[in-house]
Amino acid sequence: MMMTYTRRNGNPLTVFEDVFGSLFNDSLGTSAKTTQTDAWSPAVDIVESPGAYTLTADLPGLTKADVNLTAEEGVLTLTGERKNEQSASNEFAHRYERAYGKFSRSFQLGSGVETSKIKAEFRNGMLKVELPKVEASKPYEVSIAE
Repeated sequence: MMMTYTRRNGNPLTVFEDVFGSLFNDSLGTSAKTTQTDAWSPAVDIVESPGAYTLTADLPGLTKADVNLTAEEGVLTLTGERKNEQSASNEFAHRYERAYGKFSRSFQLGSGVETSKIKAEFRNGMLKVELPKVEASKPYEVSIAE
């Protein structure tokens, strides 16, 4: 079966997209043409235990040196940058889905966190921040007298 393709909008690259585009479509049938963004925001989980809050951020492809964590005036700020890995070779990219660039996430700590005791650990592209509660904000059971 012979198929013919015509240029849309006078752009010769659309012929390539017409011919080869379906080879790179995802399972939902969306177009293989995806634009790359310069901004991204890492996913973060925050959980609470009786003695602390724990923040876990997914930072795949980054190292400890790529990430900065500050606690100032009741705000925890996570910043960093994931650099673009595109090569300068003659390769033709069909799809860019991974985001690159600088990011910044800020979280209000409030008065219930002991900022001087915050601990952070970075391992395998995951940042884990332990935010201990101040003694006054920790729950405790009050006994009731008879």
